[in-house]
Amino acid sequence: MRKHLATMMAATSVALVAGTMGTGMVRPVIHAKPSASKPVIHWKGTITMFAQTYTPNVPGVKLPPGSPKLTAFAHAAAAFEKMYPGIHIKFVFPVAADSGNPQWFETKAAAGQLPDVVWSLYQNNDNVLPRGVFTNLAPYFAKPNPYIPGNKRWSGVMNPHVLAMVMAPNGAQYEVDGDWVGTDFYYNKNLFAKAGIKTTPKTWAALLNDAKKLKAHGIIPGADIPNYGWYVRLFLGNMLGVKASQRLVSYTKHSADVVNAYDEVMGYHAGFFNPAKNPRIMAWWPVMKQLFNYWDKNVSNVNAINPPSGAPSGSSLFPAGKVAMIYQGSWTPENLKLAKVKFPYGSFNFPSLKGATPYATNLNSSAAVGGPSAGFEYAISTHGSDSTMNPAKFQAVLDWVRFFFTPKWDQAIVNQLGSYVPTLKGTTPIPADKALAQSITHPFYVNLGFSDVTPAAGNQLTTLFQEYVTGHITFAAAKLQFNRIAATAVSQYAAEHHIHY
Repeated sequence: MRKHLATMMAATSVALVAGTMGTGMVRPVIHAKPSASKPVIHWKGTITMFAQTYTPNVPGVKLPPGSPKLTAFAHAAAAFEKMYPGIHIKFVFPVAADSGNPQWFETKAAAGQLPDVVWSLYQNNDNVLPRGVFTNLAPYFAKPNPYIPGNKRWSGVMNPHVLAMVMAPNGAQYEVDGDWVGTDFYYNKNLFAKAGIKTTPKTWAALLNDAKKLKAHGIIPGADIPNYGWYVRLFLGNMLGVKASQRLVSYTKHSADVVNAYDEVMGYHAGFFNPAKNPRIMAWWPVMKQLFNYWDKNVSNVNAINPPSGAPSGSSLFPAGKVAMIYQGSWTPENLKLAKVKFPYGSFNFPSLKGATPYATNLNSSAAVGGPSAGFEYAISTHGSDSTMNPAKFQAVLDWVRFFFTPKWDQAIVNQLGSYVPTLKGTTPIPADKALAQSITHPFYVNLGFSDVTPAAGNQLTTLFQEYVTGHITFAAAKLQFNRIAATAVSQYAAEHHIHY
């Protein structure tokens, strides 16, 4: 199978994760007129597309209770069909239970049965799949998109940080990516007002001061299960800073603005990323503990690895108006809407850490938790993975992708779902995620803090972090255990990946 796929026309690699799907497509009546300035398409026929979480309603598929009824992509399809009579956009649901994982892609591609346009994620563009599944779109990114007035380069409307992150190691671009899943503090405006808080905190000191005010007014400031994997990125991204992060990746000549496990292992060997030698690696733990001193203790002590069913959480207490803040993802506004919350709420970015510790920098790391791993990410199949694809059809498929991958449709489609943030230039997110959209205008460095070096290390550090911030062990004891966990993880990673320093 791999030998067969290796002969396909273009190089690619993707891996997908499961996501929620909207269902049911009802075509609206569109009164758009064809424009003489748009490309001429002579091909006629049906273009199939799996739009994953943005898939519009498909007749016969029953929606789970509370699911949003999505129509925006159907409107885009109807407008394109109106512009090009004889072309039909058919949204499909893969029937396989494991649709979206690499094995499903490999099997369908080997049989030439992939849809023409497929949702895909960027993370594993490092040859997880054989080459040839998707078309390299980089040459088209460099050309004008005729469906965007005045556009000189299609990539010109794309967020440059997203564009850099989704690029394959060989420089290819195998998918268009127009949304962002991110994290922010969401807050209850009524409770903030009751405590006399008039503006959202911009610094760590202000955040702690607001938590103190809320507590003084009998309000629980927030609730959260200590998530080491999230907070380590925010704090180390800031405390290592741009120059230090560049030093870390220099050990492997890694040029991207994302630090991976291999970078960490090599940096550990060099001494820079060794917690026993570099105090920055753990200096943020006492800073985070300051916040958890104000957080709901019942939630903070819930098992972070395997929380019991029905355990209290910020996700349940915040909609009920019982806590003033939660640190959650861009899907929160949609969940709050489904929960029919009555109070007004807003959001603010993870605050500046400058001054919180001598090691804090001015780097804005608020976008370090999240990324272009959401739903508005689509690839075009090659002839090898999609037997119906030929040059004439490809041109029609490309124009369909260029048509919907514009600021107009990016905003309409992404905002209707309400779980992510549109990233194309000129788009505006839903009001509750305005702050989150601002955070992704900054370059950032993601540092994993050994949590992804080995699975065991990730679990051990999560537990250790929770024990410390909830006051069950001292910082000195936590440092000793952290050093042992890091040393073991690095040794195991080096052995498994045959690293010889």
